[in-house]
Amino acid sequence: MPDRNYSAERVRSNFRIDAFSGVMAGVYLGVIVAFLPVVIRRMGGSAADVALVVAGPFVGHLFSPVFGYLLARFRPVRITAITATLSRSIFLLGVLIAATPLALAFVSVTMWVIAVANMASYATLMQGIYPDSERASAMGKVRIGASIASIASATLAGLFIDSVPATIVFAVATLISLPGAIVFGRIRHDPPALPPVRHHPSRIARDVWRDHRYRRLLISFMIFGFGNLMNAALYPILLVDHFDAPNSFVGFMTALQAGSAVIAYFVWGRFIDRGSSLRMTVINTALVLLMPLGYLLAPSTTFLLPVAIVAGITNAGGDITFFTNIVQLAPRERVGDYAVAQSSLMGVRGTIAPFAASALLAVFSAQMVMVFAMGLMAVGLVVMHRAVRRATTAVPSPVLEVAPA
Repeated sequence: MPDRNYSAERVRSNFRIDAFSGVMAGVYLGVIVAFLPVVIRRMGGSAADVALVVAGPFVGHLFSPVFGYLLARFRPVRITAITATLSRSIFLLGVLIAATPLALAFVSVTMWVIAVANMASYATLMQGIYPDSERASAMGKVRIGASIASIASATLAGLFIDSVPATIVFAVATLISLPGAIVFGRIRHDPPALPPVRHHPSRIARDVWRDHRYRRLLISFMIFGFGNLMNAALYPILLVDHFDAPNSFVGFMTALQAGSAVIAYFVWGRFIDRGSSLRMTVINTALVLLMPLGYLLAPSTTFLLPVAIVAGITNAGGDITFFTNIVQLAPRERVGDYAVAQSSLMGVRGTIAPFAASALLAVFSAQMVMVFAMGLMAVGLVVMHRAVRRATTAVPSPVLEVAPA
């Protein structure tokens, strides 16, 4: 009997809802991600305050195993919609109340912890509503819509944020995005006849660690990602302190980044559907190295525009392959568990790396810290290349035995 979740009518309907939600999320993230670290720095925030904002999403990932375990009994559509709505509502109230850079940073962290709580549910849902042959392309098209929305919202925010209080700009963007979070709950998805087995985080860690192919890949992500996220904490500091970039330029740079992502999502999705998500990951990861190199060599803000293009391409690739790598390697019934494992390790490196960069800034210049971080990224890329080569030539790992939690 064919899976009703993959019927043409249902896939089209779910895609339309997913696309609308993506556009609304793009309006929101195009403003928050681009401007919040810069605004906090301009408010007089310290390097640690900026690091806290950059670490926010990854603090959320750090708690994803706990949330994945606690929320596994509930329908993934409901969890995804509720966490998205709740996180944005809290951020909306928080930005209107927060009066200091540190308070605003803590509001951001709280928002991200709730938003990322749906990681396992979302990965399971993407597997459940899109057929294998269409998943990457569908996810790419949704993110194209989000990127186009980010272009508009970042450009407008860059124009208004110098004349209107930044907290008002953040609040308006958040308010506009709320319908997208709520409507996501209308996605139709029939859960499997047998409810998924809940696995304790320690059990997930043991099972995933036994999968040698995935373990090698996670180690490479850990090394490369640590260096990359150290640099992520340095970019807003350099934009304000070194380049003295106006908010209008930050908005234009973000719009350019989103514009390149529009094209990249389409291209990455087609390549992944027709080839290997893992091989595309290596190519995408190598391109990321061009970003810190661009910041090191740019004599003025104009020369940062190519960096924005590269950022759009690589962010699009990383966004899609985060999920498609899991679907390619994980046993089908353990996709959610593998997503939790990858998410939690992302949380570890993302929570520590920005503060490591902040601490090194007390001794070294931002440029020296960036060179060190690039060294870590280069090592991680080599490890990743070897891991992918082994994973794509080895015999697939057996399906992990499912035992009672």
